[in-house]
Amino acid sequence: MCLGFVVNADKILAKGVDAIVCLSVNDAFVMSAWGKSQNAEALVMAADGNGEFTTAMGLTLDGSGFGLGHRSSRYALIAEDGKITTLNAEQGGAFEVSSAEKILEAL
Repeated sequence: MCLGFVVNADKILAKGVDAIVCLSVNDAFVMSAWGKSQNAEALVMAADGNGEFTTAMGLTLDGSGFGLGHRSSRYALIAEDGKITTLNAEQGGAFEVSSAEKILEAL
């Protein structure tokens, strides 16, 4: 959830992070509206409209049974110099390892 990253943005950025990116399999208009509704000025709200990045990461979730189509699994990652150094991917709809607090611990 982006809200934890909004609340903790100052702490995360203070650790030397260049950008906090919230990426979703949505279009740019949805991401912009979502960012505004969450007061996420400190975050980059990125659209993966076709799910190409999500598919390349191997983190696609098939929500077709719920009328959602192909979506992204919930995850958080840390990248340094273009390399992923930490990837916290949730399993089975949980919200345990991808929180802002878990990322702060990993930084």
